[in-house]
Amino acid sequence: MPVSSLPSPVSCPLKGASNFRDIGGYATDSGSFRKGRVYRSDHLADLSQQDLDILKELGIARSLDFRGAHERKRSPYQYSFLTSHALIVEPTVLPDFLDMLAQGQGDVQAAHATMNKTYTEFVTTHARTFAQVFDQLLQADTPVVMHCTAGKDRTGFAVALLHRAAGVHPDDVMHDYLLTKQFFRRPDLPDNRGIRDEVLDILWGVQPEFLETAFKTIDATHGSLDRFFQDALQLSPARREALLERYVA
Repeated sequence: MPVSSLPSPVSCPLKGASNFRDIGGYATDSGSFRKGRVYRSDHLADLSQQDLDILKELGIARSLDFRGAHERKRSPYQYSFLTSHALIVEPTVLPDFLDMLAQGQGDVQAAHATMNKTYTEFVTTHARTFAQVFDQLLQADTPVVMHCTAGKDRTGFAVALLHRAAGVHPDDVMHDYLLTKQFFRRPDLPDNRGIRDEVLDILWGVQPEFLETAFKTIDATHGSLDRFFQDALQLSPARREALLERYVA
Protein backbone atom coordinates (compact mmCIF):
# COMPACT_ATOMS: atom_id res chain seq x y z
CA MET A 1 0.00 0.00 0.00
CA PRO A 2 1.48 3.40 -0.94
CA VAL A 3 2.22 6.03 1.64
CA SER A 4 -0.49 8.67 1.80
CA SER A 5 0.38 11.41 -0.69
CA LEU A 6 -2.30 14.07 -0.18
CA PRO A 7 -1.76 16.08 -3.38
CA SER A 8 -3.16 19.55 -3.76
CA PRO A 9 -6.72 19.30 -5.11
CA VAL A 10 -7.12 20.10 -8.79
CA SER A 11 -10.32 22.14 -8.94
CA CYS A 12 -11.69 24.05 -11.93
CA PRO A 13 -14.26 26.48 -10.53
CA LEU A 14 -17.53 26.49 -12.44
CA LYS A 15 -20.18 29.21 -12.13
CA GLY A 16 -23.11 26.83 -12.43
CA ALA A 17 -21.83 23.91 -10.38
CA SER A 18 -19.84 23.28 -7.23
CA ASN A 19 -17.75 20.40 -5.92
CA PHE A 20 -16.23 19.96 -9.38
CA ARG A 21 -12.70 18.58 -9.33
CA ASP A 22 -10.22 16.16 -10.87
CA ILE A 23 -9.87 13.01 -8.75
CA GLY A 24 -6.41 12.22 -10.13
CA GLY A 25 -2.95 12.74 -8.71
CA TYR A 26 -3.05 10.33 -5.78
CA ALA A 27 -0.31 7.73 -5.33
CA THR A 28 -1.31 4.10 -5.89
CA ASP A 29 0.32 0.72 -5.37
CA SER A 30 1.77 0.87 -8.88
CA GLY A 31 2.10 4.56 -9.72
CA SER A 32 -0.43 7.38 -9.50
CA PHE A 33 -4.02 7.88 -10.54
CA ARG A 34 -3.98 9.73 -13.85
CA LYS A 35 -5.07 13.34 -13.88
CA GLY A 36 -7.48 14.53 -16.52
CA ARG A 37 -9.36 11.23 -16.76
CA VAL A 38 -12.09 11.25 -14.09
CA TYR A 39 -13.84 14.23 -12.52
CA ARG A 40 -16.54 14.59 -9.89
CA SER A 41 -19.18 17.28 -9.40
CA ASP A 42 -22.60 18.17 -8.14
CA HIS A 43 -25.38 18.28 -10.74
CA LEU A 44 -24.69 19.82 -14.16
CA ALA A 45 -28.07 21.37 -14.98
CA ASP A 46 -27.10 25.01 -14.39
CA LEU A 47 -23.82 25.28 -16.28
CA SER A 48 -23.02 28.53 -18.03
CA GLN A 49 -21.56 28.73 -21.53
CA GLN A 50 -18.19 29.41 -19.92
CA ASP A 51 -18.60 26.27 -17.81
CA LEU A 52 -19.41 24.23 -20.91
CA ASP A 53 -16.33 25.60 -22.64
CA ILE A 54 -14.24 24.44 -19.68
CA LEU A 55 -15.69 20.93 -19.87
CA LYS A 56 -14.98 20.81 -23.60
CA GLU A 57 -11.42 22.03 -23.07
CA LEU A 58 -10.93 19.24 -20.53
CA GLY A 59 -12.18 16.74 -23.11
CA ILE A 60 -15.05 15.58 -20.91
CA ALA A 61 -17.45 13.71 -23.19
CA ARG A 62 -19.36 11.49 -20.74
CA SER A 63 -21.23 11.90 -17.49
CA LEU A 64 -22.32 9.23 -15.01
CA ASP A 65 -25.45 10.57 -13.33
CA PHE A 66 -26.48 8.90 -10.06
CA ARG A 67 -29.58 11.02 -9.53
CA GLY A 68 -33.05 9.56 -9.13
CA ALA A 69 -35.94 10.07 -11.51
CA HIS A 70 -37.43 13.09 -9.72
CA GLU A 71 -34.04 14.77 -9.40
CA ARG A 72 -33.37 14.33 -13.10
CA LYS A 73 -36.81 15.66 -14.01
CA ARG A 74 -36.41 18.67 -11.70
CA SER A 75 -32.96 19.58 -13.01
CA PRO A 76 -32.47 18.11 -16.50
CA TYR A 77 -29.55 18.82 -18.78
CA GLN A 78 -28.60 17.96 -22.34
CA TYR A 79 -25.37 19.14 -23.97
CA SER A 80 -24.39 18.19 -27.50
CA PHE A 81 -20.83 17.16 -26.62
CA LEU A 82 -21.75 15.22 -23.44
CA THR A 83 -23.25 11.71 -23.39
CA SER A 84 -25.07 11.18 -20.11
CA HIS A 85 -25.46 7.71 -18.60
CA ALA A 86 -28.14 7.30 -15.91
CA LEU A 87 -26.87 5.09 -13.08
CA ILE A 88 -29.88 5.63 -10.86
CA VAL A 89 -29.59 5.52 -7.08
CA GLU A 90 -32.86 6.92 -5.79
CA PRO A 91 -32.24 9.41 -2.97
CA THR A 92 -33.28 8.52 0.56
CA VAL A 93 -31.46 11.04 2.74
CA LEU A 94 -33.90 13.93 2.72
CA PRO A 95 -37.11 11.88 2.25
CA ASP A 96 -36.18 9.61 5.17
CA PHE A 97 -35.28 12.55 7.35
CA LEU A 98 -38.46 14.45 6.48
CA ASP A 99 -40.42 11.37 7.59
CA MET A 100 -38.55 11.47 10.89
CA LEU A 101 -39.22 15.19 11.15
CA ALA A 102 -42.95 14.57 10.69
CA GLN A 103 -42.76 12.10 13.58
CA GLY A 104 -41.00 14.65 15.80
CA GLN A 105 -37.60 12.95 15.50
CA GLY A 106 -35.73 15.44 13.34
CA ASP A 107 -32.73 16.07 15.55
CA VAL A 108 -28.97 15.73 15.09
CA GLN A 109 -29.01 12.10 16.19
CA ALA A 110 -31.69 11.29 13.62
CA ALA A 111 -29.70 13.05 10.91
CA HIS A 112 -26.64 10.93 11.70
CA ALA A 113 -28.78 7.79 11.64
CA THR A 114 -30.22 8.76 8.25
CA MET A 115 -26.79 9.32 6.74
CA ASN A 116 -25.38 6.07 8.08
CA LYS A 117 -28.42 4.17 6.79
CA THR A 118 -27.88 5.74 3.37
CA TYR A 119 -24.26 4.63 3.18
CA THR A 120 -25.18 1.15 4.39
CA GLU A 121 -27.71 0.87 1.57
CA PHE A 122 -25.12 1.86 -1.01
CA VAL A 123 -23.56 -1.53 -0.25
CA THR A 124 -26.59 -3.69 0.54
CA THR A 125 -29.07 -2.33 -2.01
CA HIS A 126 -27.24 -0.48 -4.78
CA ALA A 127 -24.11 -2.52 -5.48
CA ARG A 128 -25.32 -3.43 -8.99
CA THR A 129 -25.58 0.24 -9.89
CA PHE A 130 -22.10 1.01 -8.60
CA ALA A 131 -20.82 -1.97 -10.57
CA GLN A 132 -21.92 -0.11 -13.70
CA VAL A 133 -19.39 2.61 -12.90
CA PHE A 134 -16.61 0.17 -13.68
CA ASP A 135 -18.44 -1.07 -16.77
CA GLN A 136 -18.53 2.49 -18.08
CA LEU A 137 -14.92 3.23 -17.20
CA LEU A 138 -13.75 0.10 -19.00
CA GLN A 139 -15.94 0.60 -22.08
CA ALA A 140 -14.34 3.90 -23.13
CA ASP A 141 -11.35 6.01 -22.18
CA THR A 142 -12.68 9.51 -22.85
CA PRO A 143 -12.65 11.77 -19.78
CA VAL A 144 -15.74 11.37 -17.63
CA VAL A 145 -17.48 13.30 -14.86
CA MET A 146 -19.43 11.50 -12.15
CA HIS A 147 -22.14 13.39 -10.30
CA CYS A 148 -25.39 13.25 -8.36
CA THR A 149 -27.26 16.24 -6.91
CA ALA A 150 -24.62 17.38 -4.43
CA GLY A 151 -21.73 15.24 -5.64
CA LYS A 152 -20.97 14.12 -2.11
CA ASP A 153 -22.68 10.84 -1.11
CA ARG A 154 -23.49 8.68 -4.14
CA THR A 155 -20.66 10.29 -6.08
CA GLY A 156 -18.39 10.20 -3.05
CA PHE A 157 -18.89 6.48 -2.58
CA ALA A 158 -18.37 5.76 -6.28
CA VAL A 159 -15.13 7.75 -6.30
CA ALA A 160 -13.97 6.03 -3.12
CA LEU A 161 -14.57 2.61 -4.70
CA LEU A 162 -12.67 3.63 -7.83
CA HIS A 163 -9.76 4.98 -5.81
CA ARG A 164 -9.56 1.85 -3.66
CA ALA A 165 -9.78 -0.41 -6.73
CA ALA A 166 -6.87 1.53 -8.23
CA GLY A 167 -4.78 1.11 -5.07
CA VAL A 168 -5.05 4.61 -3.63
CA HIS A 169 -4.14 4.81 0.05
CA PRO A 170 -7.23 4.79 2.32
CA ASP A 171 -6.12 8.07 3.90
CA ASP A 172 -6.10 9.71 0.47
CA VAL A 173 -9.50 8.21 -0.32
CA MET A 174 -10.88 9.86 2.80
CA HIS A 175 -9.03 13.09 1.99
CA ASP A 176 -10.69 13.33 -1.42
CA TYR A 177 -14.09 12.49 0.06
CA LEU A 178 -13.78 15.24 2.68
CA LEU A 179 -12.79 17.89 0.12
CA THR A 180 -16.52 18.35 -0.36
CA LYS A 181 -16.34 20.52 2.77
CA GLN A 182 -14.12 22.89 0.80
CA PHE A 183 -15.80 22.83 -2.61
CA PHE A 184 -19.54 22.19 -2.14
CA ARG A 185 -22.02 25.08 -2.02
CA ARG A 186 -25.18 24.06 -0.19
CA PRO A 187 -28.36 24.92 -2.13
CA ASP A 188 -31.32 26.69 -0.60
CA LEU A 189 -34.13 24.24 -1.37
CA PRO A 190 -37.75 24.41 -0.18
CA ASP A 191 -37.31 21.08 1.62
CA ASN A 192 -34.58 22.66 3.74
CA ARG A 193 -36.92 25.15 5.35
CA GLY A 194 -37.88 24.46 8.92
CA ILE A 195 -34.81 22.25 9.50
CA ARG A 196 -32.21 23.60 11.92
CA ASP A 197 -28.84 24.63 10.49
CA GLU A 198 -26.91 22.12 12.61
CA VAL A 199 -29.07 19.35 11.15
CA LEU A 200 -28.71 20.66 7.58
CA ASP A 201 -24.94 20.70 8.09
CA ILE A 202 -25.13 16.95 8.62
CA LEU A 203 -27.54 16.18 5.79
CA TRP A 204 -25.71 18.37 3.27
CA GLY A 205 -22.23 17.61 4.58
CA VAL A 206 -19.70 14.80 4.73
CA GLN A 207 -18.12 13.19 7.76
CA PRO A 208 -15.55 10.38 8.01
CA GLU A 209 -18.14 8.31 9.87
CA PHE A 210 -20.39 8.10 6.82
CA LEU A 211 -17.82 6.69 4.39
CA GLU A 212 -16.42 4.45 7.12
CA THR A 213 -19.93 3.03 7.60
CA ALA A 214 -19.99 1.94 3.95
CA PHE A 215 -16.64 0.16 4.15
CA LYS A 216 -17.54 -1.46 7.48
CA THR A 217 -20.72 -2.73 5.83
CA ILE A 218 -18.63 -4.17 3.00
CA ASP A 219 -16.47 -6.07 5.49
CA ALA A 220 -19.54 -7.27 7.41
CA THR A 221 -21.44 -8.49 4.33
CA HIS A 222 -18.63 -9.70 2.06
CA GLY A 223 -15.68 -10.36 4.36
CA SER A 224 -13.29 -8.04 2.55
CA LEU A 225 -13.14 -5.26 0.01
CA ASP A 226 -11.52 -7.56 -2.55
CA ARG A 227 -14.44 -9.99 -2.27
CA PHE A 228 -16.88 -7.11 -2.69
CA PHE A 229 -15.06 -6.01 -5.84
CA GLN A 230 -15.20 -9.50 -7.33
CA ASP A 231 -18.58 -10.74 -6.14
CA ALA A 232 -20.76 -7.61 -6.00
CA LEU A 233 -19.08 -5.30 -8.52
CA GLN A 234 -17.99 -8.04 -10.94
CA LEU A 235 -14.49 -6.58 -10.96
CA SER A 236 -12.45 -9.68 -11.71
CA PRO A 237 -8.65 -9.62 -11.47
CA ALA A 238 -8.46 -9.25 -15.26
CA ARG A 239 -10.92 -6.35 -15.31
CA ARG A 240 -9.13 -4.72 -12.39
CA GLU A 241 -5.84 -4.99 -14.26
CA ALA A 242 -7.45 -3.38 -17.29
CA LEU A 243 -8.68 -0.57 -15.04
CA LEU A 244 -5.16 -0.01 -13.75
CA GLU A 245 -3.72 0.09 -17.24
CA ARG A 246 -6.22 2.79 -18.24
CA TYR A 247 -6.30 4.99 -15.16
CA VAL A 248 -2.97 4.52 -13.37
CA ALA A 249 0.20 6.08 -14.72
